[in-house]
Amino acid sequence: MRVRNRMTLSAVLLLVGLLGAAHTSPAQAQTSTPVPLPAPNALLIYDKTTVALINTSPAPLSLVGVSFMRAGGAVKFNAQTMINSLAPGHCIQVWTSAVRQVIGQPPDCTTRDRWQTLPRKETYFWIADYENEPFRPQLHGSALTICKASSGEVGRCAFYIPQGDDAKKPWTVLDPVSGLPMPAGMQVAYDANQLWIGNLTPETVLPTATLRLIYPVNGKPVLWTPGNSTWDFGPWDGRGLGAGQCIVLYTDASKITPLLPCTPVGRAVLNDQPWLTRFDVMGPREERRATCGGDKPPTGPVLCIVGG
Repeated sequence: MRVRNRMTLSAVLLLVGLLGAAHTSPAQAQTSTPVPLPAPNALLIYDKTTVALINTSPAPLSLVGVSFMRAGGAVKFNAQTMINSLAPGHCIQVWTSAVRQVIGQPPDCTTRDRWQTLPRKETYFWIADYENEPFRPQLHGSALTICKASSGEVGRCAFYIPQGDDAKKPWTVLDPVSGLPMPAGMQVAYDANQLWIGNLTPETVLPTATLRLIYPVNGKPVLWTPGNSTWDFGPWDGRGLGAGQCIVLYTDASKITPLLPCTPVGRAVLNDQPWLTRFDVMGPREERRATCGGDKPPTGPVLCIVGG
């Protein structure tokens, strides 16, 4: 979801507080108190050609509404197209068109209920396009956890799929690195000189390892991450953004003015100035790609809510 409006600075500050607090994903709209998910009941085992989804619980596992997504939704696969549920220890398995014969199931899977060859790259959700690229198991479009896609190595990603009434309750998504709760979205504000990215969700930490800006330079797409810039404290150190914290990208330090009600924990020069034209933002949790900016440079502060 994306909200983008041209407005005065005071309106930006007011709307960020209201919209940042109110925005939730569909799975979170039922209550304002998400809870941590229980111990995993599902396991993905994968490499550069194949992936298996295994029921690791002692009870049948419903796969209704279960899907997998990578690259902001450009790559996705719906598990329910193969089967609606798995018995304990059972699995489903898919592989790429590079596999020319039926291959064996992982030792963790006692019985393989279904297998399938996927002919299109748009379904290869577990295979990375770049190092440390994430992908997401989802339930009804809302992230359950974040897994690391394979660049050739064998990967394992355990997670919990809510069952029955639990699937109707909100849940907390934890950062797999820090184990801390992640916000469903983030706030982006910019003008002609600067761009602010902030986390305004209480009691959460916004990881920055997969935070990205995508924009054109000389007709070619550029993928920016915090590690691409040199910050006022030195090289990027992987810090997350706690509630009320933000980072600032700019071209002229003398023109930096507050665009979000947050405390900057890092500032960096970005001479590409993507905020002068149309650019995309991808956040670390739901990783839905949102377009900000426009055909003309901004004439004042602009707010862009990037939500999960």
